[in-house]
Amino acid sequence: MRIIVRQSPSMGLSMPFILISLFIGLLVSCVGCQSEPPSTSSLPGPALMPFIQIPHDVQRIAVLHPKPTSPDLAYAYNWLERATFQLKIRRPELRIVDRDHLPELFQERRFQLAGSVAEDSAIRIGRVLGVDSVLIYRIDGPSVRDRMWAQSPRDLPPVTVTSKLIRVESAEVLYHGIVVARIEDTDSWGRSLVDSVDFHRLNREALDRGIAQAVLELGQVFE
Repeated sequence: MRIIVRQSPSMGLSMPFILISLFIGLLVSCVGCQSEPPSTSSLPGPALMPFIQIPHDVQRIAVLHPKPTSPDLAYAYNWLERATFQLKIRRPELRIVDRDHLPELFQERRFQLAGSVAEDSAIRIGRVLGVDSVLIYRIDGPSVRDRMWAQSPRDLPPVTVTSKLIRVESAEVLYHGIVVARIEDTDSWGRSLVDSVDFHRLNREALDRGIAQAVLELGQVFE
């Protein structure tokens, strides 16, 4: 008596296929389980900035910013304006329009720079001045009211320095930089009125850090 064992063709083909499928699935699972790289910090810094370069056809710039409401802001905006002129070292062909005639322009054209500079108004000003781009600066920071209600520096809004370069012809935003500098903690923090001097110093230090970083990043995109 002969016993013949017949192997089903489907069984013979499915087993290697199943093994290969399991191997591929295991491999994919292992790859998916690998730890993702840590997310980059939101803190400003040259190493974390994406590569941006301002086109070389940007050659005439007008610098605009809100009217300073304190000596510290006037000092900060003057620093930013001086830094803008320093860009000519990197690009000698760059021309910065003189701001001395801007008050007359605002009076004649009824343009106003209030708490914020509207982009459409800045573009219109740029067209009148005959520039190809406008560079808008804005600085925000803690107010006196914020200081009165704060129990620690962590309760205060940070100093924020915003720089935005807009092409006049197309309204294209060529550069938009935001630098955030927090007021550092101190052991002498308190709620008394005597601490207002310390608060001014801490706020000025944060402002200096924010302006210095904004100037550094702006210079990089004009390389």
